Amino acid sequence: FDLFHIVAKYGREVIDRVRVDEANRLRDDRAARRVVKSSRWLLLRNRDSLTSEEQQIRLDELLQANQALMTTYVLRDDLKQLWCYRHRGYAKRAWDGWYQRAMDSRIAPLMRFAERLKPYLHGILAHSRWPLHTSLIEGINNRIKVIKRTAYGFRDDEYFFLKIKAAFPG
Repeated sequence: FDLFHIVAKYGREVIDRVRVDEANRLRDDRAARRVVKSSRWLLLRNRDSLTSEEQQIRLDELLQANQALMTTYVLRDDLKQLWCYRHRGYAKRAWDGWYQRAMDSRIAPLMRFAERLKPYLHGILAHSRWPLHTSLIEGINNRIKVIKRTAYGFRDDEYFFLKIKAAFPG
């Protein structure tokens, strides 16, 4: 599994759930509800990947008008910063702060998301020391499959692991 993709998937689900909840809350205000309902792709994109100034202004106005969406959007961006730390202690401190802010937000989907991430904390923190990305891990797994296929199976596990170690010196 790829931890980054799990976190990204959960994050998309949270933003979408908060957006839908806010749209439902605004049932009586049709104009505001329409703005929130039509903002899905705007909220899921990163601010730096917005192509026009109009989109950036629209996002800013949406976030200023809705506290729950603003909190969720900001915490999503803060969570992304966890992948940038190269020291476990700093990453742990950032996680603790993020987790506390998520719980203090009192936004139910965000709180559930934070609780869902807790079991993965070890892997998130391990990324600060060993920043392996999906492409590298997939390449290693593919190479191991090729070794296994070319040998038509090994009778001795120890020999198989020696072949894997020989394929990846250092």
